[in-house]
Amino acid sequence: MAVLTVFLLASTVAKGKYQFVFTEQVVATLLFPVEYVLGKIGYSIRHTGSFTSQIMTVYRDNQTLKTENEELRQNNNNTTEIVAENARLRAMLDYKKAAQQFDFVAAQVIARDPGTWTNIIMINRGAADGLTKDMTVVATQGLVGSVVSVYNNSAKVQLILDPRSAVGCLVQRPESRVAGIVEGSAASPQAPHMVNIARDADIIKSDKIITSGFGGIYPKGLLVGEVVDVVNEEGGLLKYAVLKSAVDFDRLEEVLVIVRSRETLPEAFPQATPGKTTQQPAKPKEVGR
Repeated sequence: MAVLTVFLLASTVAKGKYQFVFTEQVVATLLFPVEYVLGKIGYSIRHTGSFTSQIMTVYRDNQTLKTENEELRQNNNNTTEIVAENARLRAMLDYKKAAQQFDFVAAQVIARDPGTWTNIIMINRGAADGLTKDMTVVATQGLVGSVVSVYNNSAKVQLILDPRSAVGCLVQRPESRVAGIVEGSAASPQAPHMVNIARDADIIKSDKIITSGFGGIYPKGLLVGEVVDVVNEEGGLLKYAVLKSAVDFDRLEEVLVIVRSRETLPEAFPQATPGKTTQQPAKPKEVGR
């Protein structure tokens, strides 16, 4: 094409100015398709490059937005967790202020016994924090259980849901005050039973059950749960009450351990021995000493 163009230009110079217009037209006619194609190719290349640049820009912007969105989601999760934790800690502080007769050590639930999921929990406080065996453990809603094993920086807590536990309790209703024992039920792991209740005892649904203070471990007046059903035992003179625990054990995250009580606990009177004078009951003692 270049050779042809040079030849035509040379021919034009040789033949004179009259041939210039004709030659120009021939050159324009021959070169126009080439220029058109080259122009389209150049436009396509420029357009493709611009489009590719736009794609890369959009991709980078998208990645930036994803990162920012993830950071915002994480910050939102952190904020939600902080708000929830603050609410729980505020409730614990209010409980401590209302129970001035007790000294508490706050603890976090750090594990559950996999073999007895509803019976034993581990907390992150131990002997180094003043904990000892048989100390009472509560939550802001009510009674949790008692310390059964103590290590230097942790402790095991037996929940009231454990069938091996036994808590002296009574009906809070003033006209009733029926006493019994609350223990865990293997058949209903989340619903402890109040047992040893006389068939004609005054206990009904919706009654609140509190600790009686007998036994030397649990202070009197701690909320245990609410009666949801009363069942007569077959072939006997007793009945039992099914309770809904005051504490939601599935959502238990923090607890309070009563390390000292300024209240005295009643003790059971010793049984009289035939032919001997009944002894006077022992003096009350303080919890945590």
